[in-house]
Formats: sequence, C-alpha cells, structure tokens
Amino acid sequence: MVIHNTLIKLLTIAIIVAYSYIAYSADNSVKLYDDTNKLYQTLLKDSSKSKQREIWEKLANAFYGIFKSYPNESKSATSLFLSGKLFEQMSYRFNSDEYLKQSILKSKDLIDYYPNSQYADDAQIRIARITERWDKGNAFIEYEKILNEYPSGDMVYAASRKVKELAPYKPSSHSFMNSIFNNNDNATPEHTVGMARVTNIRNFSLDDYTRVVIDLDEQQPYHPHLLKADPQLGTPPRLFVDIEGTYVDPNMRIPSLTSGLLKDIKFGRNTDNKTRVVLYMNSLSRYNVFHLKNPFRIVMDIYGDGPPATMIANDEPVKPESIISKSKKQPGEVNIAKALGLKVSRIVIDPGHGGHDPGAIGPSGLKEKDVNLKIAKALKEKLERDGKKYGITHVSLTRDKDEFIKLENRTTIARQRKADLFISIHCNAARSRNAQGIETYILSLTNDKNALELAARENAYSSQDVSDMEDLLKGIIRNSKIDGSKELANMVQNSVVSQINRKYGNVSNKGIKKAPFVVLIGADVPSILVESSFITNPRDEKRLKDKTYIDHLAEGIYAGVIEYSNGTKTAYIQ
Repeated sequence: MVIHNTLIKLLTIAIIVAYSYIAYSADNSVKLYDDTNKLYQTLLKDSSKSKQREIWEKLANAFYGIFKSYPNESKSATSLFLSGKLFEQMSYRFNSDEYLKQSILKSKDLIDYYPNSQYADDAQIRIARITERWDKGNAFIEYEKILNEYPSGDMVYAASRKVKELAPYKPSSHSFMNSIFNNNDNATPEHTVGMARVTNIRNFSLDDYTRVVIDLDEQQPYHPHLLKADPQLGTPPRLFVDIEGTYVDPNMRIPSLTSGLLKDIKFGRNTDNKTRVVLYMNSLSRYNVFHLKNPFRIVMDIYGDGPPATMIANDEPVKPESIISKSKKQPGEVNIAKALGLKVSRIVIDPGHGGHDPGAIGPSGLKEKDVNLKIAKALKEKLERDGKKYGITHVSLTRDKDEFIKLENRTTIARQRKADLFISIHCNAARSRNAQGIETYILSLTNDKNALELAARENAYSSQDVSDMEDLLKGIIRNSKIDGSKELANMVQNSVVSQINRKYGNVSNKGIKKAPFVVLIGADVPSILVESSFITNPRDEKRLKDKTYIDHLAEGIYAGVIEYSNGTKTAYIQ
C-alpha cells in the first residue's frame, strides 16, 4: 500500500507539472521525462500495480503532458510516442476500444508534429495495426502510407507484407499509390539505363505560400495529384507528383524545413520506375504545377488558406479609354487604390537575363542583360530617393550584378521580400532591324504570333511549348492579379512613351500586350514586364548605350509607378 500511494503521489505531481504550461527549462523537461519513464518501468515490473487502470492512465497522460508543455525539447517526440504506446497497451489489458482511439490520436499527433522523428513510421504502423481490427480496407491504406511516406524506414518490410496480405480489401476508389516503393531508393546502375535522374528538390516556403522546384537532367512526363486534408484521419493536405521514367540521385538531400506553409517533403521511387514527390502542407487553398525547360524542372506553387485576394480575372483587351482622369470622373468610377485595396510600400525590380544568359544582342554587340541592369539600377535609385514621400519604403533588385538567376527564383524573391509590385525590365528584339517602339506586358494568354515568339524566347521555350501549356496557364492566370497588373502596365506604358517622346521625338507606342511570361508567374501581386526598346534596331541600340536615355526610361517607369501608387487615375467599373 505504501508503494502504491507513493507511486500515485509521484504520478500526480508529474501530471500537475506537465499540464501547468509554465516555461520550464529544457533540463527540467528531461528530468520530468526521466522520472515518468522510471515510474513506467517500475509499473511493468510490478504485476500487482500493473493491474491498476488508474496508474496506467496517469502515466499515459503524464507522457502526453510532457509533449504539450515542452513541444520543442529533446524528449517531446519520445514522450508522445510512449503516450500512444501506453494507451494501446491499456486497451488490451482492460479490453477498452476507447483506449485504442486515444492511441490513434496520439500517434497522429506524433506524425503531424514530428514527421522526421525516428518514431514517425512506428506511429504510422501502430495506426495501421489498430485500424486493421475494425476495417481491413482502411488498414490497407494506412499500411500503404508507410511504403510511400517512409520508404527508407525500418517498418517498410512489415508494411509490404501487410499490403500484399490485405490487397483483396483495397478500396476500389483508392488510387493514392499504384505500386510499392522499393526499400532501397538508391537505384543500381543497371536499373537506371535510359532513365532520367531527379537531381535536386529546392523549396521556398512562407506562412501562406510555397514554391518547390524539382530539377531533372532530362524531360519526362509527370502527373500531379491532390489529396485533401482528412479531419477524421487527422491527415494534412498533400500535393504529390509522379514523374515517369526517373530515379532519384542517391546523393540528393533536402534541407530541413523550419517554418512556413510547407510541413515536409517526402520522395521515393516505386516499382513502375516512377519517382513520387509528396508535399505536406499546413493548409491549402489553391495550387499550380507547371514545367520549365533548359534545363527541365517541375515547379509546384502552393497557396495557403487566408483572406481571399481581391482579384478581377478579366481576359478582355486593355483599352486606353478605360483609364479616366479625376477631372472627368463620372458616376460609377472608383479610385484604383481603393478598389484594389492598394498600398504600395515594397517594390521588387527584376533586371532580365544575366550571367551566362545575355538576352538579345544588338547589331554592334550590346547585350540586353547589361542594359536591363542599368535601367533597373536607375529606377531603384529614383524610387529610393523620392519614393518615401509617396509611401514607398523598400526597393530591391532580384540581381544587382551580372549573375544568372533562374526564372522561377525571380518571383520567389518578390514573395520573400513581401513585394507589393513586381517589375521585370527587358529589351525587345525582332528579326527586322527596323522594328522599334516601347511596349509593356502582363501575364495572360494570347493568339498574337509576335507576343508568343517573344514569350517563348524569354521563357527559353519553343512557340509550340507555349501553346501546349495553354490549359495549365489558364488556371494560373485566372488566379493572378490581372486587374492591378493592367492598371500598372497602362500607367507605366503611357508614362515611358510620353517621357521618351518629349526628349527624343516620335516613338512607337506599341501599347499593352498579353503573353504567358513565366517570370510573371507566382508573384501574386500586380506584375508587369517592360520591353523598353528594340535592341536589334541600330538607332535604339545606340540610344541604349547612352546614360541619358537610360535615365529617361527609368524616369518614365518611375512616374508610372508613382501614379499607380497614388491612385491618381480612376477606372470605370461597368
């Protein structure tokens, strides 16, 4: 009796401390775990005490309390795992299915909070084992998750046997995994002949946005799939892509994820010679999956839950008469800034091309990448010098020197820096040396041959590739800031043309154009691409070498941005 009372007293103290949620030190958390674990070992050795349900419950809750109070300490995952283990043991000792349900809940907590823990696959097989008691169809799915999500874990062999055993019970609607992952991800050379290699998986994640890029050494077909969150099973939303005819580079490693929308990335190779990459998200409202070439890579954009963006997806051509000055304001007109909830304080300027990518080259050898950087730096200087009085506080470049930055990384930089506007600077080019003028582009689809050729050149695509992506781009464009981008493009285009006309005489106003520029995908803010001049035109190339001409181009873009930021124009809303 004395031993029993002492044990109850110690357990009660442990539970009170564990559930107090006071910020104890890591040393205290370890001591609390050690004390609770000693009591657990004592219980297992004492046959008379192990019959006391109250003691088991207090121990299971004590381990869970350690996890709740110290979720980031060294013993947190172990404590959570033991809590689930004790509840499972209790169910068999005291014949209670309620304890099994508690064991499943604790195991799911472990997988969600510590997906990289050594206990994660053990927790998953516990869920599968318990589920098998009631539902062999769902048990098949739970065992299969081990093969897909923990292909290198020590539970794969046991799970593989169970998947085969329960195959007759596989739900007819279930298609999460069509075949079993090999236990060894490092494919042998004889098994990789004629296959493409997944060389790297890069990721960038914020609280409401994630971009993951899968690099391959060859182009291969791929198929994206979405698994929605299942509150009953406690599983998060997952987006995965199957890439045919590929294997994973054995030396590839994914950096650990510390915060943001993306919880985890899993990858593995299955018996159909497909690589599956699975993204686990904290939340998901929409996503895009598309590919880029030279080199081939698959881009996965995920947007988390949050307040709905104010967007008007309008594929009608931009008409100059849709922009009306305040002096001619009519009923139905609204201030652009108010209509869009506009507040421009952060601007990211993107000098196109760079490094080994020179862009277009003029008749005398002038490289577009150098001109773009000069215009971008001049624009940045003007915005930093005079923009503060208009509320613009942060201005940055995607590159400030001659370096190569991948297209998908440019809008990622804009997201990382919380840009309110994204402006990509380029020079135009044409087969005809007589082509001249200024035009500004927004992200959209088009049938214009010249616009498609330009987009193909900037995207490092062929014109056919751009056409093939039309269905995919429809979804991306539908969720872009089309309305704000149109307004910004209109103001910048008119301002630049006006500025150059005043100083250099007649210049062709080629207007606002639409094209599927990859560099404008993913910024999720008003975004434009300015084609400042035709570098292939001898006259324009000569001007682009002149610092004064560069300054006037930058001044024109600057004035358009300020006009947009101030909302000094109004749009007539039908």
